[in-house]
Amino acid sequence: MKNLWAGLGLASLALVLAVPAQAGVSEDFAGCDGLRKPKRSDDGMRGEATIASWGGWPGQNPGAQPITVVNACNRALDSGKLLDEQTLRRAHVLRARGAAQLQLGEYAKALADFEAARAAGREYDGDFFYERSMGVSLDLLRAIALNDLGRREEALALSDAALAKRPYALAVQRVATFLRAGNGDAPTDPALWQTLAQIDPATRSLTSQLAGTLDDFRMLAATSGEPVVEMPPPPTLEEMMRGGGAEAFAGKWLAATGKVMRTAYAHAATGDAETARRWVEAARAALSTEAKGDEAKPGGLDTLVRKLSMVGAFDPYADMVEARIAVNEGRFADAAAALEGKNFKHSPITDDLWDAYAAATADSDAPALPALGDAPERTSPKLAALAPDLLMRPESERKLIDYKKSRPNVLAALAGAAVTMGVGLLNGIPRTSGFEQTELPDGTVKVEYTGNTTSGAMVQEMTLLRAAEIAQEAGKTHFHIAGREDYQRYLTQSQYGVERSRTLTGYKTVMTIALLDDGGANSAQAVDALAVIDALGPIYYGE
Repeated sequence: MKNLWAGLGLASLALVLAVPAQAGVSEDFAGCDGLRKPKRSDDGMRGEATIASWGGWPGQNPGAQPITVVNACNRALDSGKLLDEQTLRRAHVLRARGAAQLQLGEYAKALADFEAARAAGREYDGDFFYERSMGVSLDLLRAIALNDLGRREEALALSDAALAKRPYALAVQRVATFLRAGNGDAPTDPALWQTLAQIDPATRSLTSQLAGTLDDFRMLAATSGEPVVEMPPPPTLEEMMRGGGAEAFAGKWLAATGKVMRTAYAHAATGDAETARRWVEAARAALSTEAKGDEAKPGGLDTLVRKLSMVGAFDPYADMVEARIAVNEGRFADAAAALEGKNFKHSPITDDLWDAYAAATADSDAPALPALGDAPERTSPKLAALAPDLLMRPESERKLIDYKKSRPNVLAALAGAAVTMGVGLLNGIPRTSGFEQTELPDGTVKVEYTGNTTSGAMVQEMTLLRAAEIAQEAGKTHFHIAGREDYQRYLTQSQYGVERSRTLTGYKTVMTIALLDDGGANSAQAVDALAVIDALGPIYYGE
C-alpha cells in the first residue's frame, strides 16, 4: 500500500507540473511581445496579455531586463505554438526580440531580427496602415542600430523616411530628432529641437538648455508666453514603494525650476528686464508655496525638494538674471557683486553673460568676474534605451478608429443647450470614451481623447487633429500646445486593496492648447492647424 500511494503521489506531481508548463508558454509570448499566446484558428494577434503585478511579465514591464525579453522570445519561437501562416505575429515577436537585442548592444543580432521581421510580414508590404505602424517601427529600430554601428547616412535615410510617414506620432518624432542630433554627441543647435517642441512640451527645456546666442534667446523669449509656473506633483505611494520616487521627484523639480529661470534669463539677455523679473518672481512664488499634509513637516519630502530647488537652481539663475540686467544697464559693479564668490561652470548662459560683461567693460576698469569652471559633460540620450517606445502595434484599416463617431455630437449638444440654459460647445459634453473638450478660465482649451485601442500613436494623432479643428473653427490658423499628457489605460485586478494584475485596454491623450492670433502664428512653437488637418484628415475622416 505504501508503494501504491507513492506511485499515486508521483502521478499527481506529474499532473501538477503539466499545468505550469502550459502556463509557461503563455508567459513566454506575453513576456516577449506583450500579447496572448496565439491560437490555431486566428492570425496570432490575440490581444493584450494580463500582467502579474507582483513580478510582471517582461514584455509589458518597463523595468524588465532585455535579456529576459530575449529569452522569453526564444522560448516562444521554439514552442511550436506559432503557425507558419501566422506571419504577422511572427514579425511582431521577432521585432520584440530585436528591440531587446538592440538594448543589449547586440547590433548584428538585432538587425537580423529586424530583417527577419520584415521578411515575415512581406505580404503586408505596401499596405498604408502596416507601413505607418510596423514599417515605421522597424525602420527606426534599424536606424538606431545602424547609427550606433557608425553607418550614419543609412540611419538618417531610414529615420527621415519614417518621420515623413508619421510626423505627428510622439515616439517617432522623438527618436528621429534625437538621432539627427547625434547619439552620444552634444546637440548644440537649438533649432534642431523646434519641430519636436511644437508637439512635445516635455522637450522644450532642451531648447532653453542649448540656447546660447542672442537669436536663441530671442526665440526662447518670444515663445515663452506668460510667466505661469506649474511644479510637478509629489510622487504617489506606489511610486515611492517602487523605489526611486524621491530622487525622480527632486530631479523633476530641479529641471522645472531651471527651465523657468532660463526663460527669465532669455528675457534679460534680450533687454526685457521687467518680464525677466516677472518670471523670477513666478518661480519664487511656486517654490515658496507652503506644502500641505504630511509633506508640510520640516523633514517632509516636499519641503526638502523645495529647498534643494531654491539652492540648486533658483538662486544661481536669479543672480545671473540680475547680473545680465545690470550689464545691459551699465551697472558693472552691481553685476560683479551679484556673481562674486559664486562657483559657476561654462554653459551657454554663463558664456553669454561673461562674454557680454567682457565686451561691455573692455575699455573700463570694472572688477573682474570669477573664473568659470569646466562645463559638465552633456550627451543626448542613448537611442537604444528608446527602443521599447517604438514597439507600436500593427494597424490596419479594419482596426482604424471611426474619427467621426468619436467626436462629440455637436447638433445634440446644441439642442441640449436650450434645455440646460446655454451649455457651450466647448463644455458640457462629458464622455467616458471619445473626445472631450473644455474651455479653461485662462482662455486655453483642454482637448482629450480616450481610445479603447492599443495604438497610442493613433490616439495622439486624433487628439492633435481635433485640436487643429478647434483652431480652425475659431478662425485661427495656428495653435500652441501649452501642455500635454499621454496615458496608458489598464484594467486592474486587486485583492485586499493590493493590485495583482493589469491588462492594457487603451490610451488617452490630453492637450491644453492656446489659439493664436496672427502675431503668435510666427512663433517657433506654433502648430499649423491646416498642415495637421491636411496630413491626418485623409486618414481619420475616411473620405
